[in-house]
Amino acid sequence: MRTFDVIVIGAGPGGYVAAIYAAHQGFKTALISKQKDLGGTCLNRGCIPSKALITSAEVHRMITQEAQKHGIEVQGPVKVHYDKMSARKDQVIQLMQSGLKTTILSHEVELIDGVGSFESQTRIRVESDLGTEMIDGTYIIIATGSEVSVFPSIPFDDKYILSSTSILDLKELPKTLAVIGGGYIGCEIACMMQGLGVDVTIIEALDKIIKPVGESPSSQLTESLKSMGIRLELEKRVTSYSIQNGQVELHLDNNQKISAQKVLVAIGRRPFTDGLKLEKAGIFANTKGFIQVDEQMRTNIPNIFAIGDVNGVFMLAHAASYQGKVAVDAIRHKKRHFDPKLVPQVIFTKPEIAVVGVLEGRRQIFPYSANGKAVASAKTLGTITVYYDEKTKVVHGIEIVGEQATTMIAIATIYLTQELTLDTFDTTIFAHPTYPEALVEPFEMVVDKQIHFPQMKKRKAALV
Repeated sequence: MRTFDVIVIGAGPGGYVAAIYAAHQGFKTALISKQKDLGGTCLNRGCIPSKALITSAEVHRMITQEAQKHGIEVQGPVKVHYDKMSARKDQVIQLMQSGLKTTILSHEVELIDGVGSFESQTRIRVESDLGTEMIDGTYIIIATGSEVSVFPSIPFDDKYILSSTSILDLKELPKTLAVIGGGYIGCEIACMMQGLGVDVTIIEALDKIIKPVGESPSSQLTESLKSMGIRLELEKRVTSYSIQNGQVELHLDNNQKISAQKVLVAIGRRPFTDGLKLEKAGIFANTKGFIQVDEQMRTNIPNIFAIGDVNGVFMLAHAASYQGKVAVDAIRHKKRHFDPKLVPQVIFTKPEIAVVGVLEGRRQIFPYSANGKAVASAKTLGTITVYYDEKTKVVHGIEIVGEQATTMIAIATIYLTQELTLDTFDTTIFAHPTYPEALVEPFEMVVDKQIHFPQMKKRKAALV
């Protein structure tokens, strides 16, 4: 029987990072995953394939909807070969999966092909095509991720009723799509499909889309979606459905009916612990199935940790990666702090949305329309907002809505993580003309010292 210092179950962005980081610390490390599932949901069924298709949709949108702004006329119909677009997406997955395997092995992590489950608090059963193997580990890290939540009244058939996984496997575009759920997944797919010419309707039970992200992003995205022709049905619930002649008819709770060729159900995700046999190790999960952990990602069993979606602390890939380091450092008896407030949230809609920190306190807003790069690029939709304490001028959070928001939030995250002061931006040189240089403006506006926007006092006087 093989014995390891650390065994990691699941090779998503939490698991493989934890395994590699453990190996860096000198631990003999095993990583259990099916070879075809290396990279987890993020690489195979989520982040990467969806962004590959979103990028392709943006190319189509630029040609068909935005080229004319730049004096470019496209003559004749623009045809979308979605089968080829989908094939490119698959090639991206294969390329990254191959590179990931090479990377994992290069760090001397033992990659074990199979499915892991608990036999005890230190022993893992691995089932594979080659049979069953038992391995022992001093420490075990669970990183099995999550799966799509099921809508009981509208079960997936992966033909007409699609999940966020099966919709990425389509080889042909539908003419019409209904999206149940106005969260970030539903809105990203809606923007992608609309960009390819699909007629899209979003049905959301709440009064706003992407409501948890904040009032302003929700409002700006709502206006953008409407301008693109995406219909929003808010504060409405789907009660039942029927399928006839290749069309799905959704029945809403206000007696309204919506018809579409395909329906995407995107109402969230749930932890994936099926088959882990947590009870054999005595691991506690709450009523929703999330494995309970402390600040160091340790479960109620001292030598067992749980990271990423499976613990429900913050269900994002980059949060899982960082939690992997938190867990390994705890094994080393070194405390690494994980602050959920410092996890950037990014949404690849049109416009892009990104937030970090706490969106509370006074706020200062700088419009994209005052940024030279945005004007030159005809990408002026959006704002950068700083939330701060009026007395201390301490920054609580930063919200970006607009072009390259998902990239620029990295700068904001560094500033918040390092607890830098408002005037620190004044000592940082940003390249011109770029979108990131706009980040300095709302910080300077807090003290009315902005350079590229009218001074507040004089502007108010001019308006009187």
